[in-house]
Amino acid sequence: MKKELFVGILVTSILLLGACQKSDTDTTVKSTKQTTSIEKKSSSTSSTVNSSTDDSTISKKQKNDVSGDESNTISTARKQLVGNRFTMVPSLYDGIDANQAMEESKAPQNLMHDGMAGFNFTNDSTVRVELAGTYRPDYDAPYTLTNNMLIIEHRNIPYSINNGIISFDSWTTDSNGHSITWSFGPEKDLYGNSSSENNSDTNVDTKNLTSQQLKEWVGAVLDKQFSMGRSSFPYKLSIENKDGYAYVRVNHSTQQVDTIDMFRINSSGQLEEQDLSNGYPATYKVVYSKFMDTSEVTVMNN
Repeated sequence: MKKELFVGILVTSILLLGACQKSDTDTTVKSTKQTTSIEKKSSSTSSTVNSSTDDSTISKKQKNDVSGDESNTISTARKQLVGNRFTMVPSLYDGIDANQAMEESKAPQNLMHDGMAGFNFTNDSTVRVELAGTYRPDYDAPYTLTNNMLIIEHRNIPYSINNGIISFDSWTTDSNGHSITWSFGPEKDLYGNSSSENNSDTNVDTKNLTSQQLKEWVGAVLDKQFSMGRSSFPYKLSIENKDGYAYVRVNHSTQQVDTIDMFRINSSGQLEEQDLSNGYPATYKVVYSKFMDTSEVTVMNN
């Protein structure tokens, strides 16, 4: 009897001990799983935080890069504007060449004369606006630059910088139901100086021109102005010397009218044209610095 009781107690103890061990094992396993889960969650949170931080850093860097690029573009554009002269002209009228449209009476006859304007950029914020005709005086106006637009009063002129060089795209405006396409660029390009300079005699010393050379140069300028919209007229040229300058007086060759225009050579050998926009006494502004091709120019001497 005692032996059976002892055996029963022993079996019961073994069963209880096994149960306790299983419970400890389950607790340990569960605890380990919870720890692993917490570590994974913590790692995921940390990754999210780092990712967010990296994105924020990249975003700020991109903004700084864009801001820097825009600033460089504007700075490059401004450097190529200041101290230089540019011209704006109508190039197309309702999709037709502006000069052709005028000849065919499809465009106003004053399209070129009233539309053409010169711009002399005097500093970082001011441009001298030069309009055709003595009844339209020159004036100073502010200008601003964005990373792709030159803004002068109501004119929004698109530009771009390519390989450090500024270039301008054409743009179109509406005028009483008609479209006018405009061109803007360095004065020498729009007036055709680039091609003329290639054909000009590079050995000509513009500070020591002969009377005939000076007349031919003025004749070339007048012919170019006529092609750009200035009302043409038969003219004769005469040479005068005063105050140390060589002047060319432009008169109508068949009518007795007052002097139409005056040109002179300045001390730097540049050709200047009379400017009466501010009344008398007349001032002079540079119209050409390079001697032009005069091979097809015929002038009437006086």
